[in-house]
Amino acid sequence: MSRHNPADSVSCLQRTAMNSHHPRRRALLLGGLGLPFASLTPLLAGAQVAWPNRSITLIAPNAPGGPADTLARAVANGMSKILNVPVVVENKPGASGKIGIQALLRAPRDGYTLAVTSETALSALPVFDKNVGYQSPADFEPLSLAVRTPAVWCVHPSVPANNLRELVAYAKANPGKLNYASFGNNSSSHLASENFFRIVDVQLTHIPFKSETEGLNGLLSGQVQVMMLSGASKPHIAAKKIRGLATTSTSRWGFLPDIVTAREAGIPELANYSYEPWLGFSAAAGIPKEIRDRLNSALRQSMDSPAVKTMLSGFGYRIIASSSSEMGEAIQHDLTSYRVLARSGRVTPE
Repeated sequence: MSRHNPADSVSCLQRTAMNSHHPRRRALLLGGLGLPFASLTPLLAGAQVAWPNRSITLIAPNAPGGPADTLARAVANGMSKILNVPVVVENKPGASGKIGIQALLRAPRDGYTLAVTSETALSALPVFDKNVGYQSPADFEPLSLAVRTPAVWCVHPSVPANNLRELVAYAKANPGKLNYASFGNNSSSHLASENFFRIVDVQLTHIPFKSETEGLNGLLSGQVQVMMLSGASKPHIAAKKIRGLATTSTSRWGFLPDIVTAREAGIPELANYSYEPWLGFSAAAGIPKEIRDRLNSALRQSMDSPAVKTMLSGFGYRIIASSSSEMGEAIQHDLTSYRVLARSGRVTPE
């Protein structure tokens, strides 16, 4: 004798109820099972495909070894363990990160594609790049700020300034005599430098290079006299090949703890100054809120792991691991700051 499975009866009666065109008949059939019609809602919801059930793509909009790539690979492994699916890093370098951003925006809005995004990509380029090709913040779903990276103002030893106050005084007394290096026209270092010079009201001549490394070499050789640099400057400062005057952080930078902040320089205009550009994670606008929240949780858990903290701190990064809303506020704050710089006329959108 075959055994009767009660679940078969439930399935059969539910199909019968759904196929009936009479509302009262549906209610009677389902009611006879102790299943009011409203109770089908969780059954139907449970039939939806769970997220995630396949690999997630994490776009790093620069070449392997760059800051975004380093961050992406540090976090991807932890996310894979938390979400139980592979998180695959794809490098899409070029055009100041725009190629990677455009790949993100072309992907389906289903939570399976996210990208490392930067202050430059989401706040600076929308103001200074006329052909940026996207709108910020409207086209993006912020997930989490990841890290902030202070910088340090450095000078060639030939410059008669041992601190930031002396540098500003010398620049005011000799307008246009000093030149400074950046990573290129309208690059993050160019914009940040001009914003600083706007605040302290000095004029220096801009010499654009193709990268920080080339600009640093120009500073070491004396081709340029001033440059805002990353932690890559540390060994050269220690060797006294260049002079570190002040960091751009809100408090002493653990990576260069002996160098004062710009706020400590004794210049009134810099009392509330800081420049700590960020990297974070974003999806394209329109992903479901539940998926956004799960991505935020996985990202923050991964960044909170000791291994990731050790790796990122070694590059001079200050780990943030913020909420989605905090990242949105950072984007808006920086957009406002860059619009002020654009109105000053010091940098022309291209």
